[in-house]
Amino acid sequence: MLPEAGPLPRRARRLIPAGFPHRGELIAAFAVLIVLAHLLLAQLTIVLALAFAVTGKVTRWRLCWLLAPAVAGLAWMLAAGPGEALAGFAAGPSSVLGYLTGGAAARHVIRPIAAFAGIGGWLPRQFPVALPLAAAEAGLIGWLDWLHTDEWAVPPPRPGAAAALRAALAARRIRSGAVLTRDGLALGVIPSTGAVAGLSWQEASRGVLVAGADAREVTLTCLQLVHAAARRRKPVIVLDDGHDAAIAHAVAATCLATGSPLLSPGGATPRTPRGAPDGSAIVSGALAGSRDAAERPARRPPSPRRGASQLWGRGAGRGVPSSAPAAPDLDLMQVVSERSAALIPVESPESAARAAASLTALGARLRRIGIDGDGLVWVPSAERLPEPVLAALVAEGTAAGLPVLAGAVSPAAAGQLAALVGALLVHRVTDRDLADCLAARAGTRLLPAGVAAARAGQPLPAPSVQPSVQSGQSGQSVEQQAPLTPCPVIEPRTLLSLRAAEFALAASVPRRRVVARARLVPARLPRHAERRGQP
Repeated sequence: MLPEAGPLPRRARRLIPAGFPHRGELIAAFAVLIVLAHLLLAQLTIVLALAFAVTGKVTRWRLCWLLAPAVAGLAWMLAAGPGEALAGFAAGPSSVLGYLTGGAAARHVIRPIAAFAGIGGWLPRQFPVALPLAAAEAGLIGWLDWLHTDEWAVPPPRPGAAAALRAALAARRIRSGAVLTRDGLALGVIPSTGAVAGLSWQEASRGVLVAGADAREVTLTCLQLVHAAARRRKPVIVLDDGHDAAIAHAVAATCLATGSPLLSPGGATPRTPRGAPDGSAIVSGALAGSRDAAERPARRPPSPRRGASQLWGRGAGRGVPSSAPAAPDLDLMQVVSERSAALIPVESPESAARAAASLTALGARLRRIGIDGDGLVWVPSAERLPEPVLAALVAEGTAAGLPVLAGAVSPAAAGQLAALVGALLVHRVTDRDLADCLAARAGTRLLPAGVAAARAGQPLPAPSVQPSVQSGQSGQSVEQQAPLTPCPVIEPRTLLSLRAAEFALAASVPRRRVVARARLVPARLPRHAERRGQP
């Protein structure tokens, strides 16, 4: 995944240029005219507009929240009748203008407060019309504030009740088994917006790296992608090094639940024996247990020696053997043509080399006949395979339509693979150098040097500005803009501070897309296919 500099950030713009003659006096005159017009014609509107503007500024809600008072005002107008609502809105201006233009106008101007006599009777009648007008004015104020502020200085919107409700509904839908989206799969939700955090198959076409310090989270995220691929009946090839029997068991359970055939060397199809816990139930229960563990504080860190087998429960290793005897009769072309799954043991460098050679030959054959593999190659523990083998798998898989899904806990393996794949899924990392590498691979954006240093937690650089001349009518330089410097889109300290079940996403194809913080929501396996697949 190649880093790339983002587009130029939006600079602050002003409706009246900074070099315009007597700009301050002109703005003050317009402000006075606006206030006088409101006092004469829309007394309640200015009060509501200021209240809405202050509320939006303090809460940092998106401007779309102003649709609520606008819709409420329009509904009020329809309920009371448009004619009655407009008449009530005009009652106040008529009273004020009648007082100021009546007899002895000079005496009335000297005592302007008397023009608002009886305000308690006609001011409440302005509510139906004042609500949508005030919402529109508050929206204009918010837009002007955004226009006058540099892009990097705009505070991020604060997630409100709508985002929380949207995230809860999306998480419940994914948790129930809705792992597929229109063009890819759902991994979780984005808490700041409530949107679904997903990955499209096109973004995964150049390979996916799942990195993190916790092997459980890495394996669980990889299994989410394998589950989605099996639901789409994509060919899935798993290179299992045998260090954890739970991986083979989870693949068998996923294939059993989704109705996808699972092949292994020797032609056998692994099944859950009678009397052993059902594989799909184990996986589903383990996913729920992992989710609950992510939502509550962990009492002690997991032991790295037990690996991913903690995910699947006590009966994890009884349904499928941790390794199968190596045999040369597994036809990978059959796996692709029948859109099934295959479990290939790679417990030694020799077996890994043979598996890589088989996949290379498969890719060459697919390219020769002009067929896209449209599948997935899962390497659960990338650090256990030789680096040349991994590099060849990623290159050949991308060319043949069999992208590699690699899980890596080792900082060295993750750093090497990050430069080869097109998508990154990063859980919390503990190595500072790996965080810097992954953040750089996620891409950069241009920011002022001081802002970039502040976001990275570094000391501010020496003040240096580069004048940018904007000629007004006076022909003199009116403002100075600081030079821009590349800054990571995802800060390294963000990757170091991710919580349990949180991840960051970065994709480079077909276009760059970055999600700085999302929450993983495991999807349950389908139950209807699970019942059909049981003997």
